[in-house]
Amino acid sequence: MSAIVYPLRPSTPGDAMLHPVAIAAVAVLIANDHVLKDRWPGMVTGKLSDVAGFVFFPLLLLSLVEVAQALAGRLQPPSRRLLTTCILLTGGIFAAAELFPVGDHLLEVVFGWLRWPIGALRGAAGRPGVLTQDPADLFALPALLIAWVVGRRRMPPTLDAANRNI
Repeated sequence: MSAIVYPLRPSTPGDAMLHPVAIAAVAVLIANDHVLKDRWPGMVTGKLSDVAGFVFFPLLLLSLVEVAQALAGRLQPPSRRLLTTCILLTGGIFAAAELFPVGDHLLEVVFGWLRWPIGALRGAAGRPGVLTQDPADLFALPALLIAWVVGRRRMPPTLDAANRNI
């Protein structure tokens, strides 16, 4: 008989990004992209960013949607459907960028605009980022499961799940 893991406290909009795993993924991504790749270029540092991105990006999307819902006065409890959508969107966009040149180009442009605050300080705001198409990066897709586990722990138990353990 397995126990249901209930959240310790009710979740609040956007708190998925405050989970220690999400914070660690962001820290790894920043350290890897700005320090480790320069000092030790290679396969490990190349894939480390992909794994960290797959952990944090679905949680970031989830958090942004929840905060937007709260600001619009349409606050809802964390949902499995929204979490699944964020994970599939992250994996799908990443796969398209790794497999198709047009997907790679579009993602470069989007990353360029997302990095505009830092780029503005350097005089490079809005310039496309540089991504390298590498279908082998798709081997990092299972890291999306970590985002699933973190996201699911924030959700209230469903009646169906509660009834299975009675």
